[in-house]
Amino acid sequence: MRYYEDRRKDPTTPGLVMRDELLALARSVHAPTLDAETAARWRLVETAWATGVSGAVLAPPLVYDPGTQHLVLQTKQRRKSVTGVVAALNGYQDGRCAYCDQLMAQDAGAGPVVEHVLPWKLLTRRWDGPDVDAVWNLVLSCKPCNDAKRDRAPHGAWMPWLEQRNNDLIESRHPLREVLMAQTGNTAAVRHATLKRAYQRATELLPTVWTPSVGDHIV
Repeated sequence: MRYYEDRRKDPTTPGLVMRDELLALARSVHAPTLDAETAARWRLVETAWATGVSGAVLAPPLVYDPGTQHLVLQTKQRRKSVTGVVAALNGYQDGRCAYCDQLMAQDAGAGPVVEHVLPWKLLTRRWDGPDVDAVWNLVLSCKPCNDAKRDRAPHGAWMPWLEQRNNDLIESRHPLREVLMAQTGNTAAVRHATLKRAYQRATELLPTVWTPSVGDHIV
């Protein structure tokens, strides 16, 4: 969805023209989180400039820190907190839980919760797949779904949602585009194969899966 028209090269009416869609967004239930999401996306871009990462808004060392719930740029030389995961991801999900598709509470006690789709517990097993602490594997869920899922992978029928989320962020030129491509592949076909292998390996190590009880993701 486009919220403005770029007319800066128009000799008659140069500038940026705001569209009605932006006004509708400003009046929606998502308005309170809009500033945080905008700031989070900008910090991702600023960090890329400050660290000299050209053309790739941060590289694969961008990982999740559960202690601060921030994305962290981790290199051999330093560990730098970049921005909050909730703010960076909330806009895509439209304030809804990735699993049950219900609107999430926006407070510290009830949600949203940063959720590892393929569980962090895999790191305590013989996990040899992609980094589960990386952006490709992080979504936002409501607390009830997070509590119910625990250390299990979701049902395989849900996984296309994650694949589509990652593809949509890449195709929309989201600031996390280059991070996701570096973590999962440069093309949709490669990303599909990467996610398929990761899910297969995860369910070999943790065979019991969890099926969301509400929502439209499971057919």
